[in-house]
Amino acid sequence: MILRVVLSCLFLAIFHPSFAQYSISGKVTDAETGDPIAFANLILVGTTVGITTDFEGNFLIQTRTLSDSIKVSYLGYIAQSKPLQDLADQKINFQLRPSSFELEAFVFEAGENPAFEIIRRASERRKDFDKRSLEAYETKNYTKIEIDIDHLSEEFRQRKSVQKVTSVLDSIQQLTNDEGEKILPVFFSETVSRFYYRNNPELRKEVIEKTKVTGVGITDGSTTSQITGSAFQEYNFYKNWLNILEKEFISPIADGWRTFYDYDLLDSVLVGQDSCYKLQVYPRREQDLAFSGTIWINSKTYALKQVDLTIPKSANLNFIERIKIQQELEPTAAGPLIPSKTRVQIKIGQVTPKTAGLLAKFYTATDSVRLNDPQPTRFFNQAVELLPDFGTGTPDFWSKNRKDPLSSEEMAVLQMVDTLKTIPIIRFYSEGLKFFATGFLPVGKIDLGPWTEFGNYNNVEGIRLGMGFRTNYKFSNKWAFQGYLAYGFMDDRLKYSASVTRILDRARWTTLRLSASKEIDQVGLEMENLQGNSIFLAASRFGTLRRPFIATTQKLTFQREFFKGFLFTAGLNLFDFDPLYDFYYLEKDTREYRSEFQTTEIRAGLRYGRDEIIIINDNERASFGPSRWPIFEVNYTRGINFLIGDIRYTKLSFYLYQRVNMGLFGVSRYEVDAGQVFGEVPYPILKNHLGNETLFYTTAAFNTMNFNEFASDRYLSLRYRHFFEGFLLNRIPLMKKLKWRAVANANVLFGSVRDENIQNAPTFDPDGNPIETFGRLDFGVPYVELGYGIENIFKFFRVDFFHRMTYLDNPGAKPFHVKVSAQIIL
Repeated sequence: MILRVVLSCLFLAIFHPSFAQYSISGKVTDAETGDPIAFANLILVGTTVGITTDFEGNFLIQTRTLSDSIKVSYLGYIAQSKPLQDLADQKINFQLRPSSFELEAFVFEAGENPAFEIIRRASERRKDFDKRSLEAYETKNYTKIEIDIDHLSEEFRQRKSVQKVTSVLDSIQQLTNDEGEKILPVFFSETVSRFYYRNNPELRKEVIEKTKVTGVGITDGSTTSQITGSAFQEYNFYKNWLNILEKEFISPIADGWRTFYDYDLLDSVLVGQDSCYKLQVYPRREQDLAFSGTIWINSKTYALKQVDLTIPKSANLNFIERIKIQQELEPTAAGPLIPSKTRVQIKIGQVTPKTAGLLAKFYTATDSVRLNDPQPTRFFNQAVELLPDFGTGTPDFWSKNRKDPLSSEEMAVLQMVDTLKTIPIIRFYSEGLKFFATGFLPVGKIDLGPWTEFGNYNNVEGIRLGMGFRTNYKFSNKWAFQGYLAYGFMDDRLKYSASVTRILDRARWTTLRLSASKEIDQVGLEMENLQGNSIFLAASRFGTLRRPFIATTQKLTFQREFFKGFLFTAGLNLFDFDPLYDFYYLEKDTREYRSEFQTTEIRAGLRYGRDEIIIINDNERASFGPSRWPIFEVNYTRGINFLIGDIRYTKLSFYLYQRVNMGLFGVSRYEVDAGQVFGEVPYPILKNHLGNETLFYTTAAFNTMNFNEFASDRYLSLRYRHFFEGFLLNRIPLMKKLKWRAVANANVLFGSVRDENIQNAPTFDPDGNPIETFGRLDFGVPYVELGYGIENIFKFFRVDFFHRMTYLDNPGAKPFHVKVSAQIIL
């Protein structure tokens, strides 16, 4: 009897269709990029059997009921169906093409939108799940980055230089199948790191354990490896605002969510073991810097479970076609969430139809989370640290530390990039771009340049020719030499600069530098502040020079970072001022006329940037700026009668800079600059405030002030710039399509000069001829200029309108100025 039952059941299971088991698996990817599409919806047409793809785009449907086709759909993509065969196991892959996604209006019946209560509770519990509320945490991260050239139009491909490349790559496996578009990879990196966070004070550090970088034009992996980890790919939706590409985007669960977003409750679904609300989010205004897409919120805890969000092309951004962020979050033992996987895609469109676009893809996987074991403050001195053997990862190491093996497309990327690096035309263009951007051309262990010193013309030197060099990391990581020679054919003078730097400690950045130079400069320009910005430096020597002089200097400078963000600098400066214009001052004791003077200065300075991110770029430090806290600088200078010095004085100065996110109202930047000069000195030693008589706008000067109009021995200035982004103009129906952005400026300067320094500058030379002196401010009457303008005109241009509010009686003063500038902004 038992045997009959068993045989009957077995017969039915084998031969009866209702007991047959079908397995359908596959992967859903983006047809243009080859990237997996997470959380896409699949359904067997005509049934209720369906599933969503996982984070890698994979799916597996097991069913007893088989239909004739399977359909996949996903917001922002064209839905696609494929036929099914009557097979027990079959594999079907989908490549979806992006659609021109339009935000749709939706209407609710009477009563509150049911999604609002879900978002309200999720927003109220943000602090419970924000990882920043942890005392400390550390994670092990795997990060990979790929950068491709896409939008390879036929016109672009027909260029001779491009044909030389594509002909070499024809034999390499295509990155997408026939349904996709061809892309040209230029960079690929993998990084394994440990990320450390500490609260109160808030500190971050990433230790790069292993990294593998391959890319066109990449010659030194140490610099690149510091920015390919996870520290620069952090996206925390529990913040009110997310900083992406230096723009502030509002989170869908931010405090002011209802001001920016509308929501649609789509379904209640099971994600893993958690029951979740699935909600669609929409920006209220399509030009706002806000997300559209889908979020999943845990129905019990109201914590974020998954996000799949896009910043659409309609947002007020330049060149960006799409920014897509996908993220899975996992709770820690303490409650707050840490992303387990994050994928980001940034698609940059063609600047012109004859050029190509750019596609950047970032992926980060996190595990091995440790909580509430804070590292000491000194551990965070260096924001990004490379272990000594960071570049020695073996194939076995990478296979063990990747969360998922590299796909066939990614293997093709590596092959393509390695091939591209060997093509002469690619090497020529990549080195040429680096030469233009940095000013230097690497030739073995030295770099030739900067190119801005090669040639110039001005009214003092006539035609000026020059050449320079510097050693690079290949020469030494402890010694750095730099110098150049230049010659002016009109003034028949040789100019030079030479320096040697000894790097004593790279971890706490301790250096000792000796330098000497003889160069042309201008009063009030403070050319020393332009060092490192070779383009502005060259521009300052072009055309008509105002109050020029020959500056001969020798400097000994020491600096050390004692703890994170706290940099101490000290030095001894010898300086000789040789004027090339009519200049005299009265010697303090004898009251005799003199035109040339020498100083010996002892200098000391402190600089503190609490959250400033700094990386080591070969043998120099490069700053990525602060993200939240201000940067402070305090400097002390003492002029003494020693060596060549013959003037005694003291200088104190203070500088403060901060970038402030104003949320809905945009972004502000302000600078406070204050100081005082003690003692009787020639006016070139005073603070000569920089004016701007050109048509072009600059943040370094007062844009309605004339050159050399004012000098001060006591001063306080505030420069305030505000960028409204799309706040004002996005709300004007006919203007918002232009994507123009309003800007505002306010510059205020208080200053004065003591009588002894006024009397130090004679108005007549020894022969009784009048000579130029300097103007001064009344400390009770500030210099004020107010400005407003429009940026992002045709994506590149900016026009500012300035009103000079005070000192309108000064010779040459104009109450109204128009300034123009060009810029590349997103």
